[in-house]
Amino acid sequence: MKKFLPLLSLILLFTATTRAQGLRYGITGAINFSNYAVEAGGISYDPESRIGFKAGFRMELDAPFIYDGFYFDMEALLSSRGAKVEQVVEGQYMSNTLRPYYLEIPIHIGYRYNLGSTFNLFASFGPYFGVGLFGKNKFFDGENTTKPDSFSSSGLKRFDFGLGVRGGVEMFNHYRIYLGYDWGVLDIAKGFNGGTVNSRNFYVGAAYMF
Repeated sequence: MKKFLPLLSLILLFTATTRAQGLRYGITGAINFSNYAVEAGGISYDPESRIGFKAGFRMELDAPFIYDGFYFDMEALLSSRGAKVEQVVEGQYMSNTLRPYYLEIPIHIGYRYNLGSTFNLFASFGPYFGVGLFGKNKFFDGENTTKPDSFSSSGLKRFDFGLGVRGGVEMFNHYRIYLGYDWGVLDIAKGFNGGTVNSRNFYVGAAYMF
């Protein structure tokens, strides 16, 4: 008990210090409506969007040294993305449903506008980093269906990078509802014969800040 009390005191002191510095933690989750911007031979293709999810933890630090209301935030998320690509080659229908999962880390700078003691509006912008973890595609070649790894030699590159924007409302200083969009700026396709594939993702989410 004597050893536990000093440890508890340190934990309480650290919590009070981070609170005083404006550091907060929370959990978050969203529904992804992901897609890809595909271009090959000067022609742009529009795959079918895929519904997925993202969920994880977030950290937020007030930045009054910039201006009152500004903050930095960072999240660590498991994100399910992908799309369905359909085409007809020499009269034969083919499709490829991509189902990759990423460790996604967005780092944003944001601004919070106080509407009173109950509601705040917020918006943020910044880069995101994605690291491919696992996933299976569903490829139909016109006759047979196979399920190769999403990050195989003929699939997607494991690293993704882009820019994101987000906005929403905060209620009672704890609950948040938001919309966001991510633009991938890297070509994430392997061996696409000169074509490019960039990720796109619209999402609707909610968060709870402790």
